[in-house]
Formats: sequence, C-alpha cells, structure tokens
Amino acid sequence: MGQDAPSIQKALAADAKLRLHFPEVTHSKAGDNLTIPQATPTPTLSVAASALKSEPGTKYLAISVDLDAPFPSWSFLSPILHGLHFDLVAGAPDADGFVPLEGGSKWIVPWLPPGPPKPSSAHRYVFLLFEQPQGLDAAKIRSSLKFGEEVKLTARLWWNEADAEKKLGLGEVLAGNYFNTHA
Repeated sequence: MGQDAPSIQKALAADAKLRLHFPEVTHSKAGDNLTIPQATPTPTLSVAASALKSEPGTKYLAISVDLDAPFPSWSFLSPILHGLHFDLVAGAPDADGFVPLEGGSKWIVPWLPPGPPKPSSAHRYVFLLFEQPQGLDAAKIRSSLKFGEEVKLTARLWWNEADAEKKLGLGEVLAGNYFNTHA
C-alpha cells in the first residue's frame, strides 16, 4: 500500500528538513514522541531553506499520514490520510535557516489529530512536502482524488500515497518529518 511510497520511505530515513509547529511544541527531530494533546491542534510548517525552490511564486503542498492504524503490528486500515494542505508559500527565513510556509487556502483535507487506540504502541505520523504543480487548485485536487467538499473518514482509510502523488503530478518529496504518538 502507500507505506511503500518512496516519498514516505525517504521521510522516515532522512534528516528532518520539515518542522511541525504546534502551540505547545515545535517538532524538529524525526522520530521524537509527541503526546496526543501536543499534536491535536492543527500544525503549521516550516522547511529548511535549502530544500525549497528559489523561483518566486512557487507553491507547495503538504500531506500527512498515519502508517500504523489501528495497531503497528496489525495495520490493516493504514495508511490513513491525516491532512492535505495546498497553496503554501514561503515566508521569510528565521535565524536557523527555516522558512515558514504560509497559505491563504484552507486545508483541503483538514488535520485529523492523532488517536491511536489503547493498548496500541506508538503510531508514526509522517508529513511530506512537495512542490505544487502550476495550475493544481482545489477543484483539480478534489477531482483527481475523488474527494467531495467534505472528506469523510472512509476516504482517508487505506491511503495510497504513491497513487495520489501520481494523480496530482507531484515530483520528488522536498522535505519530510515524522513523530510518534501513543495512547
């Protein structure tokens, strides 16, 4: 399934060039643990300036998935799409060389907070960042992925990341990160 997507494998193996900002914590080290309350609010993102394209007006698209539902040892529902945000643009870099990603558009698939069931061990929540192809807008994303205005849970289950990337015309993943959360 989607777990085998090269973009996900790259995000799990690489240095985190994508930071996730929650009100209580900034997650910057791949594989660190976050509690459910820490990871419940919708995150904002920042990315290493070195990972971005230098052309002005470039837009970016972020996808997040849970690889381990309902249990890492029995993940028959996985991956689950936890969010899809598009029309992100680069802001001004901070002192660490990370650029906030700002977007005028809402999340096309709203952030679904972590919720691994008890007694599950930790789930991996992966975030991927891509350059958004020119002309890719909300209508084209919804049409390509067969999403309605509201994306129900059933459309999020068994997410096929490689297939979605192909349908949306996405190139290689620019940056990624993941965190672990358990009940």
